[in-house]
Amino acid sequence: MDSGSCHHAPKTISFHYLPLPSNLITPTPLFRMATASAPGRPGPDSLRFGIVGGNSQGHFVMQRSDRQTGELILVQSLLGPQNVEVEVDMSEYLDRTFQAKHVSKITIFVSPYAF
Repeated sequence: MDSGSCHHAPKTISFHYLPLPSNLITPTPLFRMATASAPGRPGPDSLRFGIVGGNSQGHFVMQRSDRQTGELILVQSLLGPQNVEVEVDMSEYLDRTFQAKHVSKITIFVSPYAF
């Protein structure tokens, strides 16, 4: 219970698979992350979104779309066929104190075709 690395480990990890046509027009939102609070429990008062892996070519950005939601945006077209893996995270804070981290691992299958 006192381990800092355990406390900062992801609370949830989800896996998502997206098919895309080759050379998709950009910018294009691909994926959304959001939080929700259980009834009667306070939700986080601050969220931070980020890309933590798979963006070495700079094809993606993560941006906030509203107070509770972040979006993964494709900013540079991908040519197919190829598979691209991107890992994004959302960290929750309450009174500036870290509460939880959620990770989504996204595999994108880029078609050789533009349709």
